[in-house]
Amino acid sequence: MLSAKTFLLYILILLPGLPFAGEAFAQTDVYLRVYTKTFQRMEIDLYNFEGEYGPKTTEMIDLINDVLSNDLWMSGYFKVNKKSGVPQNNRNGKKVETRGSNGALAQVSGSFSVANNRISIQPHLIDNASGRTIIKLEYTNKIENGRYLIHKIADDIVYSLTGEKGMARSKVAFVTEQSNGVKEISVMDYDGHNRTTLTSDKSINLSPAWSPDGTRICYTSYKTGNPDLFVFNLRTNSQIRLSKQKGLNTAPAWSPDGSKIALTLSKDGNAEIYIFEVEKKKIRRLTYNRAIDSSPTWSPSKRELAFTSDRSGSPQIYIMDTDGVNVRRLTFAGGYNDSPSWSPRGDKIAFVSRTQSGFDIYTIDVTGENQMRLTDSSGSNEDPSWSPNGFSLIFSSTRSGNKRVYSMFWDGSDQKSLTSGGTNYSPAWSAQLK
Repeated sequence: MLSAKTFLLYILILLPGLPFAGEAFAQTDVYLRVYTKTFQRMEIDLYNFEGEYGPKTTEMIDLINDVLSNDLWMSGYFKVNKKSGVPQNNRNGKKVETRGSNGALAQVSGSFSVANNRISIQPHLIDNASGRTIIKLEYTNKIENGRYLIHKIADDIVYSLTGEKGMARSKVAFVTEQSNGVKEISVMDYDGHNRTTLTSDKSINLSPAWSPDGTRICYTSYKTGNPDLFVFNLRTNSQIRLSKQKGLNTAPAWSPDGSKIALTLSKDGNAEIYIFEVEKKKIRRLTYNRAIDSSPTWSPSKRELAFTSDRSGSPQIYIMDTDGVNVRRLTFAGGYNDSPSWSPRGDKIAFVSRTQSGFDIYTIDVTGENQMRLTDSSGSNEDPSWSPNGFSLIFSSTRSGNKRVYSMFWDGSDQKSLTSGGTNYSPAWSAQLK
């Protein structure tokens, strides 16, 4: 994914002088723009936030520091140095150049206050080299939305330092299987917190897929007896049936502009790839093959689809244009490759390959080069889905017994469980949310 040999850091100082009384750069401005081709993380110092919340003061300080630290780490850009004491730039009100001493690009400190069931957090982001303030704002919300507030701060820090949108406010949809065999669609924060169950169909619901704006989730449900396609609207907390073709209506994938859904239908007797136009409710068939064609995934450009087909005798990953022409095979290694997921950066496709011990997750360049194994046969690892910035993946794994949802970075590092208890799988990562 990131193969160039150089690491360049451009610091764009947009204004010769900055005000310091409760404001920051507008989010259309970027104070530090980072270009990195070696995935080398930048160091950032994080100091304990100060504040008072009665007997819960320490708990709140730990929450802010832990969530903010994890968000910055998971962005893929930063190595976080947790610091104690007072930031050097704040000692006696003097600005002190600190970058040369510890190599950190910037430092984050701040304060918080709680009143009338609301929390106010005031982060202070400083460029270590110049001592200039990059962010000094007040973020306020209900106390129960404290984690969301911290996620927003992290996203603003990521954007201010890199020009890339943060992903801390993104969500994960997934299938939760109950003891009686019922399967419902659930949603949680990207870090595994604030888990809720969306559907209560008391049926079998599968294959959740986010709309690009994060307001709807498409999924397959057997609630009517046939595997039909439904959409759950998160704003209205309601659902409608989109497609009820005879046979399979499954494996939905929204186009990047949200106007179309690629899916698998078997209404003509064989599983084929179709395009469903959301507003017009029209379908258009793309594949015409005696083989099984399934699991479509869009390229970020909207011009191509990757999908699974066994037309060569075993399931393999193929790419075609969105009009169904120019079909070419992508994977050749391995006898069973399935579940492609196209990176939002456009350069790689993650997929599942059968190995001696079960299934493992791989990535491959869209050119067919540089196939890389990410999981190491610890149970079966399936259902890869990319983070909105293309730096991470979520997937399901049986390494601990029941299926759980896990996350990892694009190179397979830092694999960790996001769910515990029960059976959870088929995760789908949303775009960046507001």
